[in-house]
Amino acid sequence: MNDLPENLPDAVRAYMEALPAGRYVGFPLQSLDRTGVPAWKVAFFLQDQDAMPGNMPSGYGYGLDDDAALIGAFAEIAEAILPTLKLLDEPQWVGSYRHLRLERGERGIVDPFTLCLPAGSPVDHDTPLAWVETTRLATGEPVLVPMDIAATDYFELPAGYVPFTPLITNGLGAGPDFEWAVGHGLLELLQRDGNGLLFRALDAGVMLDIDPADLAPDTLDLMRRLDGLGIEVLPKYATDEFGLANVYVVGHDREGHGPRVPVMLSACGEACDPDRNVALRKALLEFCSARVRKTYAHGPLAEAASVAPPSFLDDFVQSAMPSLVGGESRALETMREWALMEPAALKTHLDRTVFARKGSKRFADLPTADLADTRERGRHARWTLEAAGFDVLALDGSPRNGRVGVAKVIVPGLEVETMSYHRIGERNARKLMEMDSPLLRFGPESERLKPVRLTPEALARLGGRQPMLDVAAVDEAVGPLYPLYREPEAHHVAHVLEGHALNGA
Repeated sequence: MNDLPENLPDAVRAYMEALPAGRYVGFPLQSLDRTGVPAWKVAFFLQDQDAMPGNMPSGYGYGLDDDAALIGAFAEIAEAILPTLKLLDEPQWVGSYRHLRLERGERGIVDPFTLCLPAGSPVDHDTPLAWVETTRLATGEPVLVPMDIAATDYFELPAGYVPFTPLITNGLGAGPDFEWAVGHGLLELLQRDGNGLLFRALDAGVMLDIDPADLAPDTLDLMRRLDGLGIEVLPKYATDEFGLANVYVVGHDREGHGPRVPVMLSACGEACDPDRNVALRKALLEFCSARVRKTYAHGPLAEAASVAPPSFLDDFVQSAMPSLVGGESRALETMREWALMEPAALKTHLDRTVFARKGSKRFADLPTADLADTRERGRHARWTLEAAGFDVLALDGSPRNGRVGVAKVIVPGLEVETMSYHRIGERNARKLMEMDSPLLRFGPESERLKPVRLTPEALARLGGRQPMLDVAAVDEAVGPLYPLYREPEAHHVAHVLEGHALNGA
């Protein structure tokens, strides 16, 4: 281990016991900004690099103290690698939904049309897919789910298998036990489902109208501290669907106060919780963490070198090079453009959307709940979803001999990645229809109009007409804001712009 505190929290020790052999490098990031919010980066160099070449698990953690930040960083590492190691040994099924449904029954397999397929996807009930078993949390029944949704890393897929959508980590959670991990992952799913069409490129601009008397003391202290430091904090409202407070926080440095590097301006913190104060505190802390994380990962190499141990950047890039080479070029190119902008130009770039103010919502009107921890909050959210008719499934990625829990939660019907990967189902189609959005239209299929893939029942609920996603309009709306949705690998931009400086940086 390098540069980690001697007295690590018990939770960190538990994650380390559960992870495979390897070398940790950890260091604080908060010196890259002036907020003072603890933030840590922890990287994990696997001893057996040949098993998963290019797999470079690392985590960013934040919190009210260093212990919380370290626990968060190690939890991210556990989420990144333990489900993959578990799934490498789990049985898989290959076949079409129609064929496997005959064997498993209607309740034993998930209909792909409920999983937010990309608009225009050729997948149907006769498409051969790879499947893995999850658990229906309400009953304990096994349920098959496509690996395209359940997997978090390409190492988990059968050889040569091409998933119908890019693999994403949305819904991953970790904690002291499986139920805690489920709560963590489920609240993240709800967060992204609730804000996906309301922030970033489509920012609704609904500001939270906050009376200081309604804030928890630690949240009020943090907001006042940021204000005193010249940081204009913009807490915003996404939704209170399902009786949960779904909020996010963006912000910018006031004139004469920065930012240290332009990409800081794109920082955002998100949260969904049964309690408004818990949600706002989490979003605020994540916003502060995002400022230093983006500075470290996408700023000049000198910024990263100022906090990282000697030679770490060389070691990291060498280990992660397969990911750099195979990374998403769209994310790299647009983030590179941001890195070359002056701060004032990037702020102007974001003013119309990210920093927009178009209305307000009283913070005091958001839900509140007295729940002890993530386990209880997740349980509350699960029961609420199940009461609304949703099926909550989870893949258990916990180590077989460990003291931690890791889960990937999957809820058919909840949606994510409409603006980045054109994934859309009934819920987002309905939301766009109700918004009278030009992103959703009706008409014949074309290069730009792609059908939203729905079950016959969902199509009937939407009025019987086939909705079409205008994928060209989606791409135009996101345009140069793509780094708000997808970021390149850490240091990839700097590697391109100043790669010669890596050695000895």
